[in-house]
Amino acid sequence: MMKKICYMILILIFMFTLFTRLYFSFSVPNYSSDSAYFNIRQIEYIQQTSKPLYDDYLSFSGRRLVFPPLFGYILAFAGLVFPINFTAKFFPNLFASSLVFFTYLIARRISKNSNIALFTAFISGFVPIFFQQTFNNISVYSIVMPLFFLLLYSFMSIKRKKWVYCYIVTIILLTLVHPSVILFIIGLWFYLLLTKVEGVKQDKAELEIIIFSTFFVILSQFLMFKKIFLFHGPLVIWQNIPKELLSNYFSQFSVLQAVYYIGIIPAFCGIYIIYRYIFKEKQQNTYLLIGFIFSVTLLLWLRLIEFKTGLMFLGVIIVLLFAQFCRLALDYIEGTRVSMFVNLFGIILLGFLVLTSVMPSFSLAQTTLKTSITDEEIDALNWLKQNSPDDSVILGAVYEGNLITAIAQRKNVIDSNFLLIKDAEQRLRDVDRMYTTISMTDAIDLLNKYGVSYIYFSQKAKDTYGITDINYVDDKCFSAVYDKKVKVYKSLCRMEELK
Repeated sequence: MMKKICYMILILIFMFTLFTRLYFSFSVPNYSSDSAYFNIRQIEYIQQTSKPLYDDYLSFSGRRLVFPPLFGYILAFAGLVFPINFTAKFFPNLFASSLVFFTYLIARRISKNSNIALFTAFISGFVPIFFQQTFNNISVYSIVMPLFFLLLYSFMSIKRKKWVYCYIVTIILLTLVHPSVILFIIGLWFYLLLTKVEGVKQDKAELEIIIFSTFFVILSQFLMFKKIFLFHGPLVIWQNIPKELLSNYFSQFSVLQAVYYIGIIPAFCGIYIIYRYIFKEKQQNTYLLIGFIFSVTLLLWLRLIEFKTGLMFLGVIIVLLFAQFCRLALDYIEGTRVSMFVNLFGIILLGFLVLTSVMPSFSLAQTTLKTSITDEEIDALNWLKQNSPDDSVILGAVYEGNLITAIAQRKNVIDSNFLLIKDAEQRLRDVDRMYTTISMTDAIDLLNKYGVSYIYFSQKAKDTYGITDINYVDDKCFSAVYDKKVKVYKSLCRMEELK
């Protein structure tokens, strides 16, 4: 009977998490990031051809893409039944909300307490950084995170045959979804090192599965990304991102910012658990989580993983350590004279968690919605789709490239995927100059170099480059073919005409 009640509460937590995400996501018609429109194109292309869009004739005016295809296939399949906009908003949030089931299982295994596990599941649904990054962005991490923690629970249960099968299936799925499966392997080796240092006996089944996983992931990633590894070498870690943009992706690790993005109470409780189990007590499952904490923290400190991506993993793992803290706190309170007030303490703690985790999630969501793609931007790009030649090249800022290819269905000069691009840094500098130069000759030369037909000038471009208008635009060489909140200029001149 108690199990049924727990499962009913867990389903209610899942539904509350999902409905909250959907409320914020459907409160705006568009998406919060240009990268979402890359996935929109993939969904549409897979539906039309049954193949991923690897040869992209629009991105960078024509290039080769390499990426795991499973996420696109899942959404494309769902899109056969539902409208694409509903699919792209509903299903990523459905996947992200399912994380609560796997955190519940892990927390229950660690704490041996279903109430604490329910508590943990609720908080895991509102890790601020994960909520912000996935609720309106068609983010692959909406499915990566549930798969990652299902894989983690399967590893914890590896002595049972059915979980061995679950582990193998899940690691294959995660490999086909995203390269973050490598982070899982690194975490396992940190766990192995930690148990060795602490003198904990290593189970033979765990060692075998770690070795198998390592070889499988290395081989599969090399086969999948061989062309990228050979093209970029070790620099593939930084995804060929130009130096000018690296700080946006691989920010310096900030403790205070990390605490806010993770949640204040889980963060400090997690730190206490790390200290306690490193220096005072031993527990193998806790060491497993601490191993992942160490691996993600080290990668963040070395700037080998994107800051917000690392914090998403770090946030959920620390919430799981928070379950262990609750177990210790409950044991302590039950041994004191105030044990009859344990339920009151739980309610008070829940209140603090709502204030320091749930409310920051809502606040970050509201902030993100304010920077969503606007209807004015969509209207301008739809105008270009209907009124420009099919072979037109449209100049946009770096974080507008995917939007241009998805909505206008025209070639861009640049977007945010720099893998397999030889001249990424030079191209970014040229785009910056095309927006900011005051020299007509310099601008026309660069526009001709990239075959630009139209300049797309939005509020985001103004904010990115700190300008209010494009200085060199005049009536002789440019025509304002679309002049509203978003402007579109048609380029008319060739360099030879100016000489």
